[in-house]
Amino acid sequence: MQVLLKYLQVPAEKAKMTLLDLLNQDGLEFKPATRDQWRGPCPECGGEDRFCVWPDQGNGGRWWCRGCEKQGDAIQYLREFRGLAYREACQYLGQEPKSRYGSLRERNPKAKRDNWTPKGIASPVALWQEVAQSFLAMTEKALWGRAGKWFLDWLHRRGLRDETIRAARLGWNSSDRPSLHQPSREEWGLPEEIIDGKPGGRLWLPKGFVIPLLQGGQVARLRVRRFEEEGPRYVTIPGSSSCPMVLGKDSQAMVVVESELDGLLLHQEAGDLVGVVVLGSVSIRPDRKAFEILFRAEIILVALDSDDAGAREAWGWWQAHFPRARRWPVPDGKDPGEAWQKGVDLRSWILAGLAGAS
Repeated sequence: MQVLLKYLQVPAEKAKMTLLDLLNQDGLEFKPATRDQWRGPCPECGGEDRFCVWPDQGNGGRWWCRGCEKQGDAIQYLREFRGLAYREACQYLGQEPKSRYGSLRERNPKAKRDNWTPKGIASPVALWQEVAQSFLAMTEKALWGRAGKWFLDWLHRRGLRDETIRAARLGWNSSDRPSLHQPSREEWGLPEEIIDGKPGGRLWLPKGFVIPLLQGGQVARLRVRRFEEEGPRYVTIPGSSSCPMVLGKDSQAMVVVESELDGLLLHQEAGDLVGVVVLGSVSIRPDRKAFEILFRAEIILVALDSDDAGAREAWGWWQAHFPRARRWPVPDGKDPGEAWQKGVDLRSWILAGLAGAS
């Protein structure tokens, strides 16, 4: 109790303080790691530089520990490591208490923060993975066969080299006729689909490029890029995992894109500079694993498509949840693939984004 009273009895002139001030009071030494980030030991789990602090974010700063994975703002720091109640923490910082939970996640002045939290995503069932592996192998063979030459050339015109295509295990499904490639859902380990009160519906495996998500050598997702004018351009095979594709997870800088083909292209051209997180859609959010990778990155270049939806997400949701996120659309075209076709040097574009954030 004496310790709490000592902390609460502070002069008025010390009301406005940052997380660095709090850490200094607690005898913890922090050093600048980047222009806006400091690092030092965690009050909970120790270490030397696992506790990351952004003093200029929110009211008093934000923090996140790469070890115990706790995070919060200045108020949450006082609650977590000094045992203060919410109102006591507000009083100590010279802030008016807000709603019951409002202080736990201070609002970004540039964007509205929601109550989103990352979630874990389960892998497909074993039978699905087994059948998906066989189907993918068949489409790989078709892509590299005589009949797949035009489609392989199409990938080359998008900038992908043979070694990239092979490593990603891209394939070509040549037909979506029911007699050849439309199995029952049961064959893929999926529950029966009820349509108008009656069992029915087979698994649609559309004609087009087959783009897998591979995890530990297993197929976790199959997405098909179609070319027909009618219907969706991309179709995800039911039973697939919805988690983002991550390439280069150990990189200190990350780029966020929408399309798997764009992600593969950037990884090919600048994989030694940045990692890539592929969402699959502008509205998809990172799962728990992708969130951890992004949160510990020094910089995040948000390269969502150069349209209104991409801009809204980059300036809104991404900057609200990731303090080091920076909107970085391609200088020409809608996405990295179109930019490459228009002659943009993607590696130089990435380097410019990294330099501008230093």
